[in-house]
Amino acid sequence: MIPGGLKDFLIPGSIAFLILSLVPGLLLLFRKKDGGRAGKIWVTVLVVLYWILSTPIAAINLVRLLSPEFPQVLSKADARGATAIVLLGAGMHVHRSRGDSYGAPTREGSLRVLEAARVYRVLGGVPIIATGGHGSSRYSEAGLMAHQLEQLGVPAGHIITEEKSVNTRDHALFVPPLLKQHGIEQFVLVTSQQHSARALAAFRAAGANPVPSTPEVYAGESDVEMYLPSEAGLHVSEGMIYDLIGWVYYKARGWV
Repeated sequence: MIPGGLKDFLIPGSIAFLILSLVPGLLLLFRKKDGGRAGKIWVTVLVVLYWILSTPIAAINLVRLLSPEFPQVLSKADARGATAIVLLGAGMHVHRSRGDSYGAPTREGSLRVLEAARVYRVLGGVPIIATGGHGSSRYSEAGLMAHQLEQLGVPAGHIITEEKSVNTRDHALFVPPLLKQHGIEQFVLVTSQQHSARALAAFRAAGANPVPSTPEVYAGESDVEMYLPSEAGLHVSEGMIYDLIGWVYYKARGWV
């Protein structure tokens, strides 16, 4: 797998990719041959592309166009006999200052936690397996999500953490044995819509057939916000592009 810091430069939609892509455009601006016309076109196209990708309404439609949309789990019948929920991590932020550190959830991760808590209430208090490895020597995604779930009213005794997984393939490999250990056969898989196709395929390749449940792609504070470029909107688009690339990579490796 590509190291986290490096992959940001390879994913269209990331700030790192934007900065890297601006370099050839700026160099072209100083070409004497065409008076920098090629550079102006390059930079203009790049700016317009990122303006569109960072607009929530465009990001939402990109996800709807390129990923499957599943019906909400609104009842026990919708869950098709599921007796547990598997909550996939979406990364975490680790902030450091003066020798100490603090783990904080990502926006996408928090939306998944909210969805898992909602499904937990619908299913009447089934176990939740929070899965995600260490973001630092002190914190794990699973531990952080467990803390969030408790804040949303899920008792600690109903939360099982799996702290070895660092990617989607790991989730699909490490979670099924844990489910079997607790006598769980069917479960609801909670992840983001843009991640759902790859996650479901990975779990099915591992012999599981979960019921998917996804949170809202983007929940804005107002209708106006949906049409204004934002960092959150850009992250949604970036996540969709990343998962498309991830799907191709997983397919090439035979993991889905």
